Amino acid sequence: MKGYRIVVADSSESSRQKISNLLKRKGYKVYHATDGAGAIRTARSIRPDIVILDTNLWGINAYEVADIIEGDKLSIVIFSTNRPDSDLYSYLKKMTLYAYITKPFNPEQVYQILEFVIMNSGRIHSLSEKIEKLEHTLESRKIIDKAKGLVMEKLNISENEAYGYIRKKSMDLSLSMEKMAQRIIKEYFQEHEQYVSRKG
Repeated sequence: MKGYRIVVADSSESSRQKISNLLKRKGYKVYHATDGAGAIRTARSIRPDIVILDTNLWGINAYEVADIIEGDKLSIVIFSTNRPDSDLYSYLKKMTLYAYITKPFNPEQVYQILEFVIMNSGRIHSLSEKIEKLEHTLESRKIIDKAKGLVMEKLNISENEAYGYIRKKSMDLSLSMEKMAQRIIKEYFQEHEQYVSRKG
């Protein structure tokens, strides 16, 4: 686990130092933040592997900070807290991983949770990439299908012929099928607007 970058965001200097010392013993690279805004800035700057957020962080509410960091895919967040409560348990359901660290820090608990988070974050990242690729493929297919329908209507040709037409155009212009489809859709609506304008 050496070399992983962890941001410790805690408004208490003594808490920051205690957990930082534990992390450095295991070879983690540690960065500090004293408030919510600082945690976000640091996460944007270094894209750490983990951000440990104290639930009583100064400034921006810790849960709002977590929303921004995980929502913008800057890092995975785990909370540290003196006393877990219903608000924390409820919020953990929205997080990438259901994990938190309790104070006072128990070294073995801290190490086990961090190892758990790092091990699972890799799997989650891989799954997220697959989902994004699938979503992009589906969106690309929708765009191509739309362009295909417009070509069929305009040239009065079959679906297979329209697909072949788009594919040939994309090869001739060294564009992807999706880019070519976007261009066809754009040109179609430009021509439609010009037609309407002339009639008006």
